[in-house]
Parts: sequence; C-alpha cells; structure tokens
Amino acid sequence: MTIAGAAVWSRSADGWSTTIPLPDLPNDHIVVPSIALPGTPAVDWTAALATKDSQWTLCPTAQVEGGPQSNGAGATTHIDYFHCRTALQAPTLIVTVATARPPQRYLLTVGGREFHRSPEPGRALTRRLVVPAISQLTAPSMLRHRICSPTCITMVLNCHGIDTSLAAVSSACFHAPSKLYGVWPLAIRAAADSGVIAAVECFTDLDAVAPILERGLPIIVSIRFAAGALPGSPLASTDGHLVVVTGIDRDTVYVNDPAARDASTVPRQYPRAAFAAAWLAQRGVAYVVAPLR
Repeated sequence: MTIAGAAVWSRSADGWSTTIPLPDLPNDHIVVPSIALPGTPAVDWTAALATKDSQWTLCPTAQVEGGPQSNGAGATTHIDYFHCRTALQAPTLIVTVATARPPQRYLLTVGGREFHRSPEPGRALTRRLVVPAISQLTAPSMLRHRICSPTCITMVLNCHGIDTSLAAVSSACFHAPSKLYGVWPLAIRAAADSGVIAAVECFTDLDAVAPILERGLPIIVSIRFAAGALPGSPLASTDGHLVVVTGIDRDTVYVNDPAARDASTVPRQYPRAAFAAAWLAQRGVAYVVAPLR
C-alpha cells in the first residue's frame, strides 16, 4: 500500500494531529515514522500506532520522561520505531506536532518492513560521491564514541553546502530521556532545522538506493554486525552504528565511516555482500537528506 499526498490536520490538545490508515501489519514488522518541518525549528512530535483495542505511543523528540507508552502486548516501542509482536489488523498511525498552526511545509513519512529478512546485495552500480570527511573521534572524549549519527548528519549537511559544526549538530541530536545521540527522529529534526529536507526510510536491497545516489544524495544507514563480519571496519563489531554511503561498485560499497581514527581514514570500502548483511538483515533503516528546492 502506497500512502502519498497532503495530510489532513485537525486541532488536538497537544497541537495538530493527522491520522493515517495503514495496511494490516504482519508479526515482526516495524513501523518507522518521521517528520521534517523546515522553517519551524525544534518542534516536538509524537506518533501513536493504534488498533481497535490497543495503542502504542512514541515520544522521540521529548526532552522529559513520558508516561506509559503502550496498553497492549501486540507491539513494542523503541524510541524511534514500533515493532509488531503479533499481526495487527486495520492499524492507524496518529502523528501529532506541537505547533500553534497546522503544518504547511513538511515531509511526513511512514516506513516499514520485516525486522529480519535476507539481505539483498543487488547489482546496481553508481557513481561515487565526494562527501567531506569527519571523524567522530575528534570530539571530546566523553562524546566521541556516542555521536556517529550527528557526525554523519554533519558530513551530509556539509556536502550540501551547509556550514555547521559537529558540536552544534550533536547538541541538537541529544535525547535527554535516553541520554542518546542516535535517535533517528532527532537526527531528521536537526537536519531540517539546518535547512534541508530529510526522512527516515526502510530499505530491503542495495539496488533501491542507487537512484538516490545517482541524484547526488549520499544516504546515512544504520548497520550492526558481529565480530569480523565487516572486513575493513574500524569497529570490531557493533549493535548499532551509522555510516554515510557514497557509492556502489560491483563488489564494493563506498562509505564515510565516522568511527575512523581521523578524517583521512574516514572514506572506506566495504565488501558489497558483507555490507548488505550489516545493513539490511535487520531493520534496513536509513536517513535520506536532500536540499530544499
């Protein structure tokens, strides 16, 4: 089911809300909402996944602890996404933005796929983009191992001609309740507040990103891999790390990996099949960032 077009916003107690009907969701599927509101900085928003009998709520931009986030066992919440633990019939997604007026300029997306699936390395080839290299290890010691997401956002913003700093983006990405810098919706909000449009998307194969790269848009992907599973990585293993994909060759994926020790070693090459497994076997999430027209 493809969902497209303008949202219908209605006044609510917390701002403005829109309700999006979703297709039936199988067990072990994830639902990943995101919203960018360029020109309206630091907007808080919530998303509720609802069925006839249950509702689960995400508060990914809130800077204070929220209340209970679910009232049913059919799904779980994970700061930035919902995870179905059983099949959900006729679900809806309710997105609420804390603005005084209904949103006029925005990009609201709802991504989804199986949490687990066999990775598809594909065959598409792309040009290799030049993206300014930044190592997260140049940050103060208390932050440097926690800011892969802000570092990737900073690299891509710089690529699109936006002069911003790693410190500024890291501050905008900090999620106080979890003490994390890698919350996906905050990365999207930080990007939009810097003057671009952005979204969290879900992918299932490498070929799907080729048209994006060919348009000159590097993408930021969330990877995880066991020890030794991604040859050439500066990390031995990871439960969650973000890198910038800059191009795809027959056997190689080119990336800017912020975990490299310095800027000169940030651009890297990873085996195509191993990278597809690290990215696409679970979740397959990416940030897509584009300049405003």
